[in-house]
Amino acid sequence: MNLHQLKVFCLVAAEGSFSAAAEKLFMTQPAVTLQIKNLEDYYQVKFFERTGKKVLLTEEGKVLLAIAGQMLDLNRKAEEVVADMKGFSRGSVHIAASLSFIDYYLPPLLNAFHEKYPNIFFEISEGNTSQLIENTLLHKNDVAFVASRPVNQKLIVRQFVRDTLVAIIPLKHKLAARESVTLNELNREPLILREPGSSIRELVDEAFHKRGMKPLLVMQSASTTAIKKMVESGAGIGILSEQLVSTEVAAGAFRAVRFTEVEMMVPFYLIYHKDKYFSRTLKAFVDMALDFADKPWLEY
Repeated sequence: MNLHQLKVFCLVAAEGSFSAAAEKLFMTQPAVTLQIKNLEDYYQVKFFERTGKKVLLTEEGKVLLAIAGQMLDLNRKAEEVVADMKGFSRGSVHIAASLSFIDYYLPPLLNAFHEKYPNIFFEISEGNTSQLIENTLLHKNDVAFVASRPVNQKLIVRQFVRDTLVAIIPLKHKLAARESVTLNELNREPLILREPGSSIRELVDEAFHKRGMKPLLVMQSASTTAIKKMVESGAGIGILSEQLVSTEVAAGAFRAVRFTEVEMMVPFYLIYHKDKYFSRTLKAFVDMALDFADKPWLEY
């Protein structure tokens, strides 16, 4: 038994599939299957039940998963400490965030950090808020950026940035020339919104509900790109955060108009596990992120 086998085992358990684990590990499926077979032969127990294309943990597998996670975490901590002892010239930071955050908010921060520390390697993974919180609790990333404030004593939560929601309006629409609009003016307009459960959608739904309004929804999507394309085509009015649409607004694809009677703000928080070992690399990144949060976007 070795750490590589445990890493393969944990990923197969997480994916519920040998082929999916193989793809993420850049291994062949037979190689992954062999690693699991060797592990099972070593302990002389079965860790997985094969059910067609899916695999499920046996009771013995569940026990091993809990212990393997701790062992891999200790190994990762040892690597961090040793790397830190070698100096700050090299290192890595594993960041997790939502796809829209990665696309629109993270690049300026990473560019600023890279300019100052060019030899630091970044690993970026994406997920929704619940996945990001869970993975942070499991030490699967160093830090995460989430759009709702988690309540968990094992997490350190720091305010990052807030972005304002705006109405994005097709250029030929009668409201496009306005400097501001009200929710009442949008109440009978075809709206294109984010999917239920997203932080933006929750803010929009709450604002309409408080005013006793039921908006005319013609499309909902988890893709901000799809929403922007539909608005640009004239299919309806969207509501997204200002930073997410800044490029299209500058290019003249559509107008971004603020709301008069309500200010809807999307908050983002930087989170990490309270027991997280803070290497000099990670501390430098968190310090820059918090400094970045206090300054206008364009300074970076």
